[in-house]
Amino acid sequence: MSKLEQRLPNKDKRVKKGLFISFEGLDGCGKTTQIKLLMEQFKRAGKKPILFREPGCTNVGEALRQIVLHEDFSIGERTELLLYITARAQVTDEVIIPALERDEILIADRYADSSVAYQGFGRELGADKVEWLNDFAVKNVYPDLTVFLDVPSTEVIKRLDRDNLDRLEREKEPFFRRVREGYLWLAEKHSDRFIRFNALKAPGRIHEEIMDVLYRKGLFNSPD
Repeated sequence: MSKLEQRLPNKDKRVKKGLFISFEGLDGCGKTTQIKLLMEQFKRAGKKPILFREPGCTNVGEALRQIVLHEDFSIGERTELLLYITARAQVTDEVIIPALERDEILIADRYADSSVAYQGFGRELGADKVEWLNDFAVKNVYPDLTVFLDVPSTEVIKRLDRDNLDRLEREKEPFFRRVREGYLWLAEKHSDRFIRFNALKAPGRIHEEIMDVLYRKGLFNSPD
Protein backbone atom coordinates (compact mmCIF):
# COMPACT_ATOMS: atom_id res chain seq x y z
CA MET A 1 0.00 0.00 0.00
CA SER A 2 1.36 3.42 -0.98
CA LYS A 3 1.66 6.35 1.42
CA LEU A 4 -1.13 8.10 -0.49
CA GLU A 5 -3.45 5.10 -0.12
CA GLN A 6 -2.69 5.01 3.61
CA ARG A 7 -3.83 8.62 3.90
CA LEU A 8 -7.17 8.02 2.16
CA PRO A 9 -10.21 8.12 4.50
CA ASN A 10 -11.73 4.80 5.51
CA LYS A 11 -14.42 3.54 3.14
CA ASP A 12 -17.07 3.65 5.86
CA LYS A 13 -16.26 7.19 6.96
CA ARG A 14 -18.60 9.96 5.83
CA VAL A 15 -20.48 12.95 7.12
CA LYS A 16 -23.46 11.57 9.04
CA LYS A 17 -25.70 14.64 9.05
CA GLY A 18 -27.91 16.18 6.39
CA LEU A 19 -29.32 14.61 3.24
CA PHE A 20 -27.49 14.24 -0.06
CA ILE A 21 -29.27 13.27 -3.31
CA SER A 22 -27.58 13.16 -6.71
CA PHE A 23 -29.08 12.90 -10.20
CA GLU A 24 -27.25 10.99 -12.92
CA GLY A 25 -27.84 9.87 -16.48
CA LEU A 26 -26.98 10.44 -20.11
CA ASP A 27 -27.22 13.92 -21.56
CA GLY A 28 -30.85 14.72 -22.36
CA CYS A 29 -32.24 12.20 -19.86
CA GLY A 30 -34.43 14.79 -18.11
CA LYS A 31 -32.36 15.58 -15.00
CA THR A 32 -33.17 19.28 -15.07
CA THR A 33 -36.93 18.63 -15.03
CA GLN A 34 -36.78 16.05 -12.24
CA ILE A 35 -34.47 18.18 -10.11
CA LYS A 36 -36.84 21.12 -10.43
CA LEU A 37 -39.83 18.98 -9.40
CA LEU A 38 -37.99 17.58 -6.38
CA MET A 39 -36.77 21.02 -5.30
CA GLU A 40 -40.38 22.21 -5.37
CA GLN A 41 -41.47 19.27 -3.19
CA PHE A 42 -38.86 20.07 -0.56
CA LYS A 43 -39.75 23.77 -0.61
CA ARG A 44 -43.44 22.96 -0.10
CA ALA A 45 -42.35 20.87 2.89
CA GLY A 46 -40.62 23.92 4.37
CA LYS A 47 -37.08 22.89 3.37
CA LYS A 48 -34.51 24.88 1.43
CA PRO A 49 -32.28 22.46 -0.49
CA ILE A 50 -28.91 23.54 -1.83
CA LEU A 51 -28.61 22.75 -5.53
CA PHE A 52 -25.24 22.43 -7.19
CA ARG A 53 -24.03 21.25 -10.57
CA GLU A 54 -20.88 19.42 -11.55
CA PRO A 55 -18.48 20.81 -12.42
CA GLY A 56 -19.32 24.16 -10.89
CA CYS A 57 -20.76 25.87 -7.83
CA THR A 58 -17.38 27.25 -6.70
CA ASN A 59 -15.08 29.80 -8.36
CA VAL A 60 -12.63 27.01 -9.15
CA GLY A 61 -15.38 24.71 -10.40
CA GLU A 62 -16.96 27.28 -12.70
CA ALA A 63 -13.59 28.19 -14.21
CA LEU A 64 -12.81 24.51 -14.83
CA ARG A 65 -16.30 23.96 -16.26
CA GLN A 66 -15.61 26.59 -18.90
CA ILE A 67 -12.31 24.94 -19.79
CA VAL A 68 -13.46 21.33 -19.86
CA LEU A 69 -16.81 21.83 -21.61
CA HIS A 70 -16.74 25.00 -23.65
CA GLU A 71 -13.22 25.93 -24.78
CA ASP A 72 -12.24 24.96 -28.32
CA PHE A 73 -8.71 23.77 -27.65
CA SER A 74 -7.86 20.08 -27.44
CA ILE A 75 -7.96 18.38 -24.02
CA GLY A 76 -6.53 14.91 -23.48
CA GLU A 77 -8.66 12.21 -21.91
CA ARG A 78 -6.59 11.97 -18.71
CA THR A 79 -6.50 15.75 -18.46
CA GLU A 80 -10.28 15.87 -18.85
CA LEU A 81 -10.73 13.38 -16.02
CA LEU A 82 -8.35 15.22 -13.70
CA LEU A 83 -10.06 18.55 -14.35
CA TYR A 84 -13.37 17.02 -13.23
CA ILE A 85 -11.69 15.45 -10.20
CA THR A 86 -10.13 18.81 -9.24
CA ALA A 87 -13.45 20.63 -9.45
CA ARG A 88 -15.05 17.83 -7.41
CA ALA A 89 -12.46 18.06 -4.65
CA GLN A 90 -13.08 21.80 -4.36
CA VAL A 91 -16.88 21.55 -4.20
CA THR A 92 -16.59 18.78 -1.60
CA ASP A 93 -14.50 20.93 0.74
CA GLU A 94 -16.21 24.24 0.02
CA VAL A 95 -19.88 23.25 -0.30
CA ILE A 96 -20.78 19.62 0.39
CA ILE A 97 -19.12 18.83 3.71
CA PRO A 98 -20.02 22.18 5.36
CA ALA A 99 -23.65 21.86 4.21
CA LEU A 100 -24.02 18.30 5.50
CA GLU A 101 -22.43 19.26 8.81
CA ARG A 102 -25.10 21.98 9.09
CA ASP A 103 -27.72 19.22 8.56
CA GLU A 104 -28.85 20.70 5.24
CA ILE A 105 -30.27 19.06 2.12
CA LEU A 106 -28.03 18.85 -0.94
CA ILE A 107 -29.22 18.05 -4.45
CA ALA A 108 -26.52 17.48 -7.07
CA ASP A 109 -26.89 17.76 -10.83
CA ARG A 110 -24.20 15.11 -11.42
CA TYR A 111 -21.49 14.04 -9.01
CA ALA A 112 -18.66 11.49 -8.79
CA ASP A 113 -20.55 8.74 -10.63
CA SER A 114 -20.52 10.86 -13.80
CA SER A 115 -16.76 10.50 -14.09
CA VAL A 116 -16.95 6.74 -13.68
CA ALA A 117 -19.51 6.56 -16.49
CA TYR A 118 -18.17 9.24 -18.84
CA GLN A 119 -14.41 8.96 -18.34
CA GLY A 120 -14.11 5.46 -16.90
CA PHE A 121 -16.40 3.81 -19.46
CA GLY A 122 -16.97 6.45 -22.17
CA ARG A 123 -13.29 7.37 -22.48
CA GLU A 124 -12.29 3.83 -21.50
CA LEU A 125 -9.89 4.99 -18.78
CA GLY A 126 -11.03 2.31 -16.34
CA ALA A 127 -13.83 2.42 -13.77
CA ASP A 128 -11.75 1.22 -10.80
CA LYS A 129 -9.11 3.86 -11.42
CA VAL A 130 -11.72 6.62 -11.58
CA GLU A 131 -13.46 5.38 -8.43
CA TRP A 132 -10.15 5.47 -6.56
CA LEU A 133 -9.57 9.07 -7.64
CA ASN A 134 -13.14 9.93 -6.64
CA ASP A 135 -12.64 8.46 -3.17
CA PHE A 136 -9.62 10.70 -2.70
CA ALA A 137 -11.32 13.82 -4.11
CA VAL A 138 -14.58 13.57 -2.16
CA LYS A 139 -13.13 12.09 1.05
CA ASN A 140 -15.57 9.19 0.61
CA VAL A 141 -18.58 11.48 0.99
CA TYR A 142 -21.17 9.96 -1.33
CA PRO A 143 -24.93 10.59 -1.76
CA ASP A 144 -27.57 8.90 0.37
CA LEU A 145 -29.53 8.35 -2.85
CA THR A 146 -28.52 8.52 -6.51
CA VAL A 147 -31.37 8.93 -8.99
CA PHE A 148 -30.30 7.31 -12.27
CA LEU A 149 -32.53 8.43 -15.15
CA ASP A 150 -31.94 5.76 -17.78
CA VAL A 151 -32.48 6.29 -21.50
CA PRO A 152 -31.06 4.36 -24.48
CA SER A 153 -27.96 5.89 -26.05
CA THR A 154 -29.87 6.38 -29.31
CA GLU A 155 -32.33 8.62 -27.47
CA VAL A 156 -29.55 11.06 -26.57
CA ILE A 157 -28.95 11.89 -30.21
CA LYS A 158 -32.66 12.68 -30.66
CA ARG A 159 -33.00 14.86 -27.57
CA LEU A 160 -29.92 17.08 -27.72
CA ASP A 161 -30.01 20.51 -29.33
CA ARG A 162 -27.46 19.99 -32.11
CA ASP A 163 -26.82 23.74 -32.38
CA ASN A 164 -25.80 24.21 -28.74
CA LEU A 165 -23.62 21.31 -27.64
CA ASP A 166 -20.73 21.18 -25.18
CA ARG A 167 -17.61 19.04 -25.60
CA LEU A 168 -19.15 15.82 -24.29
CA GLU A 169 -22.50 16.29 -25.98
CA ARG A 170 -20.74 16.40 -29.35
CA GLU A 171 -19.66 12.76 -28.99
CA LYS A 172 -21.15 10.02 -31.19
CA GLU A 173 -23.65 7.33 -30.22
CA PRO A 174 -21.06 4.59 -29.43
CA PHE A 175 -19.57 6.87 -26.75
CA PHE A 176 -22.96 7.32 -25.08
CA ARG A 177 -23.56 3.58 -25.36
CA ARG A 178 -20.40 2.97 -23.30
CA VAL A 179 -21.44 5.66 -20.81
CA ARG A 180 -24.80 3.96 -20.32
CA GLU A 181 -23.01 0.66 -19.74
CA GLY A 182 -21.05 2.47 -17.05
CA TYR A 183 -24.20 3.68 -15.33
CA LEU A 184 -25.71 0.20 -15.42
CA TRP A 185 -22.49 -1.15 -13.90
CA LEU A 186 -22.67 1.48 -11.15
CA ALA A 187 -26.35 0.73 -10.48
CA GLU A 188 -25.49 -2.91 -9.88
CA LYS A 189 -22.34 -2.29 -7.85
CA HIS A 190 -23.86 0.43 -5.65
CA SER A 191 -27.42 -0.90 -5.43
CA ASP A 192 -27.68 0.37 -1.85
CA ARG A 193 -27.94 3.97 -3.09
CA PHE A 194 -28.39 3.76 -6.90
CA ILE A 195 -32.01 3.64 -8.06
CA ARG A 196 -32.71 3.25 -11.78
CA PHE A 197 -35.74 4.95 -13.33
CA ASN A 198 -37.02 4.53 -16.87
CA ALA A 199 -36.60 8.05 -18.23
CA LEU A 200 -38.73 7.32 -21.31
CA LYS A 201 -41.83 7.60 -19.13
CA ALA A 202 -43.77 10.85 -18.75
CA PRO A 203 -41.98 13.35 -16.46
CA GLY A 204 -44.89 13.42 -14.00
CA ARG A 205 -44.84 9.65 -13.65
CA ILE A 206 -41.06 9.59 -13.12
CA HIS A 207 -41.42 12.20 -10.38
CA GLU A 208 -44.06 10.12 -8.63
CA GLU A 209 -41.76 7.10 -8.70
CA ILE A 210 -38.88 9.14 -7.29
CA MET A 211 -41.07 10.42 -4.46
CA ASP A 212 -42.25 6.87 -3.72
CA VAL A 213 -38.62 5.83 -3.23
CA LEU A 214 -37.90 8.83 -1.00
CA TYR A 215 -40.92 8.03 1.19
CA ARG A 216 -40.03 4.34 1.44
CA LYS A 217 -36.45 5.11 2.42
CA GLY A 218 -37.54 7.70 4.97
CA LEU A 219 -35.71 10.47 3.14
CA PHE A 220 -38.73 12.75 2.72
CA ASN A 221 -41.35 13.71 5.28
CA SER A 222 -44.45 15.78 4.51
CA PRO A 223 -45.07 18.85 6.68
CA ASP A 224 -47.25 18.21 9.72
